[in-house]
Amino acid sequence: MAGPDVGGTTAQSGGQSGGRPLRATVLVEQGYHELGLWYPVLRLRELGADVSIAGPEPGQTYMSALGYPVIPDQDLAAAAGREPGLLIVPDGEAGQRLAASKQASALIESTRAGGRGVVVTGDPDDLPDLISRAAAVPAEPHLHGRRVLVLAESQYQELELWYPVLRFRGAGADVAVASPARGGLYASKIGYPVRSDCSVEDIAPDDVDALIIPGGFAPEAMRRCPPLLDLVRKTCDNGTIVAAICHAGWVLASAGLARGRRLTCVPVIRDDVVSAGADYADAPVVRDGNLITSRLPNDLPDFCGQIAAALREPAAARGDGRSWPAAGGRASTAAYSVPAELRMAPAGPANANYRAVSVPAL
Repeated sequence: MAGPDVGGTTAQSGGQSGGRPLRATVLVEQGYHELGLWYPVLRLRELGADVSIAGPEPGQTYMSALGYPVIPDQDLAAAAGREPGLLIVPDGEAGQRLAASKQASALIESTRAGGRGVVVTGDPDDLPDLISRAAAVPAEPHLHGRRVLVLAESQYQELELWYPVLRFRGAGADVAVASPARGGLYASKIGYPVRSDCSVEDIAPDDVDALIIPGGFAPEAMRRCPPLLDLVRKTCDNGTIVAAICHAGWVLASAGLARGRRLTCVPVIRDDVVSAGADYADAPVVRDGNLITSRLPNDLPDFCGQIAAALREPAAARGDGRSWPAAGGRASTAAYSVPAELRMAPAGPANANYRAVSVPAL
């Protein structure tokens, strides 16, 4: 598969092409990289583009390298007829499979020949820059240098952690990942690894401009960590943006932040947040003052769009950033060579209880 080619795209600004929404198609095959597909899809949707996912077989489920499923909404023939203004092509195993397909190769070549953009994804940490150049994403100077903290624990939902991390880094924000243990390894629900840059006890609440809590099943462990709950509570009490998605409503409930607030969450914990005193709303994103909440990964474009808009507003004076991890020592890279996996560890000697821990996959 040819390397990245971002020349010739018809996108002009913010997912627009000639005043119309940019038509973008993201190709998929078995073995695709999780962020190589979903970051472009979600970012382009946030920008207002008309995005489709195309694969060789209509209705077939394609699995990522770690087992993230997707069903395309188009086959390759329909994608060719659509004449996308921007075509996103996977690298790696999925790219090799597509390179062997005459139909996929013809689509790529016709897109290039038509002067439209083709982007071949590679290192996931490079995705924000690739998509920004290809889709002529407008600058967001109000995000430059803003300190955004994303929490991590085992069994997090992959996109709910990595999409905000990459999206805000791409806009110039200073994004750090914090967890109960500094430098700890945490496996997502399917084994996507993340290492934290700092512990929640390292960070002064005054140094945070926005705090993001991803979902999956990670919030079950987060809510059992008193220092993490203390950081979330104090950050919110400062008037700082606190954003929670999916099961992260559990963290808001345990931190005592749900009572009297209007919020949303994944439907399966609706009763929990209502019991904690929240006014539940079934909506892609809900903002109540400095609290922003969403339901599921498909809502991430609305979720991050709302966070970005909130950070545009005047804010109270923040700290001097002394508690923030040094930029040169960050461990939270989206690229991985070895997945992580969950194992059960005993809670103590002669104890029937056990807890989940993340380790590198063998």
